[in-house]
Amino acid sequence: MERNGLLQIGQVARKTGLSIHTIRFYEKQGLLETPSRRPGGFRLYPQEAVERLHFIQKAQGLGLTLKEIRSITACGEKGLEPCCDLTVDLFNRKIQEFESKTKEMGRMKKRLKSVLGKWAGKKK
Repeated sequence: MERNGLLQIGQVARKTGLSIHTIRFYEKQGLLETPSRRPGGFRLYPQEAVERLHFIQKAQGLGLTLKEIRSITACGEKGLEPCCDLTVDLFNRKIQEFESKTKEMGRMKKRLKSVLGKWAGKKK
């Protein structure tokens, strides 16, 4: 039940499509602020937590690690300008990493085709 704009963990899970365990894990990893609790111990999250979790999901979809996401969110709390610089640097490194992996995968593909061609050629 939503009270004063606060959501229980199950509601956050439904709104984000994440499991309760994942939300707790992100909390332990410092990606989410520790939520307030009701007298019965239930976690109560602000709507911002849902937005933060959507951001985490999108960032992971771009190939960012949780450590990289944590650095962006921590920097974002300091202000927009340092966060933008950090994000640009991080994305440039990520692009270089993907380009390197793409080249390596191309080399692996050629080696596999070569091996397959040798094996297939012997079957005749």
